[in-house]
Amino acid sequence: MPTLAPSRKKLRVVAADFLNSLPLTVEMAEDELFNFEYVIPSEGARRMMEQEADIALLPVAAVAEIGGLEVVPGPCIGANGRVESVVIVSQVPLDKVQRLLIDNASRTSVVLAKIFMDSVGKGDIPFIRMPGQAIPANVKGTDAGLLIADIAFRESKQFKYRHDLADAWKRLTGEPFVFAVWAAQPGVLTPELVERINRRFWDGIARKHQIIEEWAAKHGMPKAEVADYLDERIQFNLNKSAWYGMQEFFRLGSNMRLLPDARVEFATPQEPQNGINTFGKFVPEVVPYSRSYGVDRILARADAGRRISIHDAERLYLEADLTDIGEVANNIRNRMNPGGRVSYIIARNINYTNVCNVDCGFCGFYRSDDPKRKGHNEGYVLTRQQLREKMDELADGDGVQALVQGGVNPNLPLEYYTDLLRWMKREWPQIQQNSFSADEVLGLCPNTTPQEISAVLHALRDAGLDTFAGAGAEILVDKVRKRVSYKKSRSAVWLEVMRQVGIMGMKASVTMLYGMGETTRDKFAHMAKIRQLQDEVSPFMVFITWPYQKGPEQKIKSFDQAGATYLRVQGISRIFFDNIQHIMCSWVTQGPDIGQTALYYGADDFGSVMFEENVVSASGTTYKMNANSMEHCIREAGFIPFRRKGDFSEWDLVEHQMLQNTRVL
Repeated sequence: MPTLAPSRKKLRVVAADFLNSLPLTVEMAEDELFNFEYVIPSEGARRMMEQEADIALLPVAAVAEIGGLEVVPGPCIGANGRVESVVIVSQVPLDKVQRLLIDNASRTSVVLAKIFMDSVGKGDIPFIRMPGQAIPANVKGTDAGLLIADIAFRESKQFKYRHDLADAWKRLTGEPFVFAVWAAQPGVLTPELVERINRRFWDGIARKHQIIEEWAAKHGMPKAEVADYLDERIQFNLNKSAWYGMQEFFRLGSNMRLLPDARVEFATPQEPQNGINTFGKFVPEVVPYSRSYGVDRILARADAGRRISIHDAERLYLEADLTDIGEVANNIRNRMNPGGRVSYIIARNINYTNVCNVDCGFCGFYRSDDPKRKGHNEGYVLTRQQLREKMDELADGDGVQALVQGGVNPNLPLEYYTDLLRWMKREWPQIQQNSFSADEVLGLCPNTTPQEISAVLHALRDAGLDTFAGAGAEILVDKVRKRVSYKKSRSAVWLEVMRQVGIMGMKASVTMLYGMGETTRDKFAHMAKIRQLQDEVSPFMVFITWPYQKGPEQKIKSFDQAGATYLRVQGISRIFFDNIQHIMCSWVTQGPDIGQTALYYGADDFGSVMFEENVVSASGTTYKMNANSMEHCIREAGFIPFRRKGDFSEWDLVEHQMLQNTRVL
């Protein structure tokens, strides 16, 4: 076996420490070649997506969603029939179930559950995410629960009705099911490394009965039951039938728009020498090898309605012809929002305060509340009279929506916001409130727990908040956020705010500010997190992206400013977000000409007329348009303009006079 060279950097390896994974991991964890860490499956997927791990024992859904990874031939975690560790449980029959509680750390099992529930005619019931350990206590009445791994093994037998999903999969497809495989970043695997991983796997299998004894003692389980599970229920070999089962999972998941249209990349073995494969006995059966789709095939399959992976999006960004991206994005736009129509709205940004304690390096708008900091004496909070003048001007201009946003002002309590909303709703009931940002909400939550976030959002909604603004997303990759806005919320916390928005049934916009030195992978990891949250609780009604533009006071350098780059990013976003209906173009930062072109790159909304704008303009961008010029731009581009009344709920209700004498070119 190869030895570790003293100067060689250790490979970063992550895996879950579930019972079924221990035969694959116990020896890996002790190998000097690896910097090994046990993490929950969703964290392992995040690290592989953001390229913070080299190898992971990865749920197969994450293999599909990330794309471009190489799979190690040999070991896997699978089942060829009943497994007992992925189970839907309930106290009522399936036909009586109204909701399914699902583990918020799972993805593969959730997709499998959706396939199963759809197969029994229950595909339309809501899936409610929560910590896995909380599910058993909440399975009551007409609620069912998806139990996975050790929790399922321990808790499932207490429920009257149990549906083993691996067994259901076998009956549905005739194939085994694969839950997880060893996957690596492209270029990491070598024949020697694959052999080493397989040797560690077989060494772990040799320790299986030690694992059984230790785990049974630790968890108070009968040793015979634990042994039966590892010896009889789990299939550890990624043989041909298991590989076919995995491909069938990808196919069905893709058909249901739950997964990207995946092809698995296997590590390539060396040529046989003297009739013996390099992997020898460690690969019991040679598996088929696949390659990633080419760019033309990615575009063609996306055009046909298939979901693309992060790796697919990267390839489009780096390799695809811009006009080809635009053609597919335009086709998808016409399919999702037919009729050649483009909406816009008369709304107003009202920046009620510029005082902020977040200090983002890309922001030229904020002023500190610290007397020792530059610009402290330029901080403001608008008075009611100042707000009244702005709202009256909006109402007099036929405005229908106010975007009340500001800095994260530590001096303003929750009551300030609820009183403000009630006053605005009382004085201007016809104007919708699409206001605040995740970090403004988090500034009102001392501990930023889901319960606190939910309480603040409910208070704001009860006071008059109609929809939630998606500002502050920037790039949802923490290494980027720490560099450009180190005091701002981490990605998981920002997403938790939006998760609570979705759970409440409220809608939000969602944004991406790019061009701050992030990588191509960072851009599409950001989009992937948004798409996954939209799959879970559907908070987002529209996506907007624009490039960061450096002003004289900003610390962060700007990159990727070209209009062609903007069109490329927006076009790919339309292709990527098969579950967000609307894409808004960013003429505010790009100018009307690029805004018009963006309508042929997937956008179906032209945003808002501009009464005033203080945040983007602080960087030197000053494009403005009134309603007449906006409608002219839309018509000149060959589309039918119509004015939204608020959110996107009435997008299909177009005023007839706007359609008269209007021709789509």
